[in-house]
Amino acid sequence: MVLGIETSGASTGLALTDSGTVVAELVEDSSCTHNEVLMPLLDRLLKGAGANVRELSGIGVDIGPGMFTSLRVGTSTAKGLAVAHRIPVFGMSSLWGLARTALPTLDGVLSLIDARKHQVHAALYLGGHPAIPPSLMSPEELVSAVEKSLPSRIKLVAAGNGASMCVELFAAAGIVFESTGIDLPSPAVIAIEAGEQMARGQTDGTAPVEPLYLRRTDAELNREHKLGSKG
Repeated sequence: MVLGIETSGASTGLALTDSGTVVAELVEDSSCTHNEVLMPLLDRLLKGAGANVRELSGIGVDIGPGMFTSLRVGTSTAKGLAVAHRIPVFGMSSLWGLARTALPTLDGVLSLIDARKHQVHAALYLGGHPAIPPSLMSPEELVSAVEKSLPSRIKLVAAGNGASMCVELFAAAGIVFESTGIDLPSPAVIAIEAGEQMARGQTDGTAPVEPLYLRRTDAELNREHKLGSKG
């Protein structure tokens, strides 16, 4: 059995799969923090499935990009469980997770996460491979990059909460752009993907699973600005 953990956005999602089949999945939207919700939700998930954490053969976790604090909660929980129970863990990009949730074939799917400051976290997948790897760019820069990456004017499927920022620009460029309405990766997809990677012996171990930040945090930028002012 493989556990999937998804905390890149406002909701907390967990899933349990067995040999690629979804056994249970819970997603909770609440005013509480991920730190408050995650472990009680895991207890509910395991009890509902009649399972125990010691039965897990692997853990998959969304490493981002996404909300800074939320990602840290998910990755630290995954690593804590992995170390305590000697379970291999696999970190997966939220952009890849969004793409596979929206279109399992990953052929002509665009993942878009609102990064604020008139930017998006984006990735384009064609034929199951990243034509545009996870990147941080403006919607205008993204349209230009997609135009250069598309072999033809194929219809794109988009997922993520950054899709609405780009619809008009893509339409103006003559690119067919269909939003799926999917805002977050499915925790079941994360668990399934982790199970597949682990079956191929591609585990990350435990320590390397760290949040993927395509932009430095505001705290880092402020500290850099202060140090520059002093210099």
